[in-house]
Amino acid sequence: MKQLFLALFSLLSLFEIQARDFTFQPGEELNFDIHYKYGLVMLKAGIANFKVTESAYDNKETFQSTLDFKTTAFFDKIFKMRDTLSSHITKNIQPLYHIRKIHEGNYQFTEELFFNNFSTNYSEVRVKRESRDMHKFDTILTSNSKCYDILNLILVICSLDYSSGGTAHAETVSTFIGKEKITVTARFEGQSIVEKSETLKYKTYKIALDFFDSAFNESKSAVEIWISDDENRIPIKIRAKLRIGAAEVYLTSWKNLKYPFTSEIKIPVK
Repeated sequence: MKQLFLALFSLLSLFEIQARDFTFQPGEELNFDIHYKYGLVMLKAGIANFKVTESAYDNKETFQSTLDFKTTAFFDKIFKMRDTLSSHITKNIQPLYHIRKIHEGNYQFTEELFFNNFSTNYSEVRVKRESRDMHKFDTILTSNSKCYDILNLILVICSLDYSSGGTAHAETVSTFIGKEKITVTARFEGQSIVEKSETLKYKTYKIALDFFDSAFNESKSAVEIWISDDENRIPIKIRAKLRIGAAEVYLTSWKNLKYPFTSEIKIPVK
């Protein structure tokens, strides 16, 4: 399941462009379809729901983001998944806490990340895993760069200004999955049009992520993300090259966006 979450939500941050005001607001909600592609065959593998609320953690005002993921009835017969992720980030874009509740097949575990230190050149994170069936651990991990959990990456990317970024610009950040530190280099690749159908298109910014992980076929452009070319900066499409096949994620619905969704282009039926 690690590769699917990386495909979905490694998305994101990764540029030293200054963050503006947050482009989201409490009550915002996004829904996605997740497809698995092997050769010419593409099957709907699951659905994901992402939402943001106003909250508090450790006596600090925060935005809390939550992701719920579940496989379709067809994939339930192969490998059933019911996963929930939740994160807190301060209103000046500092990650504080992240929890993953994983229910996959016959095993379950809960994993927490506590961000003890966070800066441009150094991050220190306590990672704690509790499980009845899997190996438990409670350890401190460090990184010599900015470090975010998977969900907070989404909120960060939505607050960055790509309008002045050149296509040659690239930055590197870290994230942790279990005891593994994943280092990701992101490249801004300019503007692009995503076609959902003959009558619906989206103006987007395209971002490519380079990293090495056994789940992916290639380290270069292992994940590609298209985010809306408007003030909302929401993910429209994600494509990940997996070790076997590929994952593709598509935005299906949204509500309570902070700004008008101007990247959507509707073409009249002739």
